[in-house]
Amino acid sequence: MSALTSPRNTIELHTPVPHYSYELVVASGKTVYAGGLVAVNASGYAEPAADATGLAVLGRAENSGVAGETVTVRTGVYLFDNGTSTEALTAAEVGKVAYALDDHTVGKAGGTYAVPVGIVAAVNSEGVAVEVTPVALATAAAKIAGARQGTAVADCTAAGGSATSVETQLNALLASLRSAGLIATE
Repeated sequence: MSALTSPRNTIELHTPVPHYSYELVVASGKTVYAGGLVAVNASGYAEPAADATGLAVLGRAENSGVAGETVTVRTGVYLFDNGTSTEALTAAEVGKVAYALDDHTVGKAGGTYAVPVGIVAAVNSEGVAVEVTPVALATAAAKIAGARQGTAVADCTAAGGSATSVETQLNALLASLRSAGLIATE
């Protein structure tokens, strides 16, 4: 999908989650549209959420704004568009992390940079309900960190340093990295 080019009516689900509002200045060369997912960049400016490096999603834009203008970003549970193909979320992903594909679409893996949006609350034909709150984002970060941890492998010298033990430990390390999703499977 492509990024928004106009405001969007992003439905809010009324749930008992805390709401926070942020007032952020829009980054140079960027436009944020009302209803779109908003991220803060490494310099502290707002920009449309995307599969891009250095972004942290904060919530939904309450108003539109161009570079230098201030937008209000609100947390909550919102209904976003579902990714397609390998990015399509299903009911099996409820409770798992949703990732930004663009400023109105979430997916299962998040493309190249895997920018977390929040926790999937529901998936239906209308889209994906995602809890975008500080607690949900902290939970998402913890889930990502846990998924990226591999099994501990002892140093080669601890195993005596023989050629056999080095090969065995290297294979164990590779298996650990594969199971953590850090390198491709064979």
